[in-house]
Amino acid sequence: MSFTISEDELLTLLPEIAEIGDPELRSGVVAIWLRTAQKCAWNRFEDVPKNLGSEKYRRLIDHVRGVTKMAIALAEIAEELHGTPYNRDYLLAAGLLHDVSKPLETEPDPAGEPTGGPALPGRKSEIGKKLQHAAYATHEVLAEGMPLDLASLVLTHTHDSNMRSRAIEASYLFYADYADSDAGILPTGQKAFVEVWKK
Repeated sequence: MSFTISEDELLTLLPEIAEIGDPELRSGVVAIWLRTAQKCAWNRFEDVPKNLGSEKYRRLIDHVRGVTKMAIALAEIAEELHGTPYNRDYLLAAGLLHDVSKPLETEPDPAGEPTGGPALPGRKSEIGKKLQHAAYATHEVLAEGMPLDLASLVLTHTHDSNMRSRAIEASYLFYADYADSDAGILPTGQKAFVEVWKK
């Protein structure tokens, strides 16, 4: 399976793409998402679960938007109150691309239990079984000819990565990702990331 989605349809799902000022970065984000649609086993991005665990009921697309908006909010507050500069276009692009590999890391599971939400049941794909999370997304950023610093933000957004970035945009993306995840985990009664990191 795969599906075709137009740029206009993608912008309806991810309106934050239009906020990227640099036309090359903006078209790169669009191109990567359109390629993902052509390569994944899902029929629509709206069906892809955020993950296969406690947040399987959530749609990935909502998580991507939540992380992007939270990261920008953090950056705007730090700039306003502390004068901390940041690259808005890089942060927007990284937020929008940080989990673009998840539709390829998972596939529909027709025999799976209902998720209890709008996302469909899924299971790990071969890519999900054999590649570290975010590795494929990072590859796509580089294959698109986008900046290495942007690829680094995508790669280091997760604890799964063996690397950390010192860029301020990486900090905003990292914490926004886990904050949005905890917002989805806590209602399920499962252990949130903030609890996992207790000493």
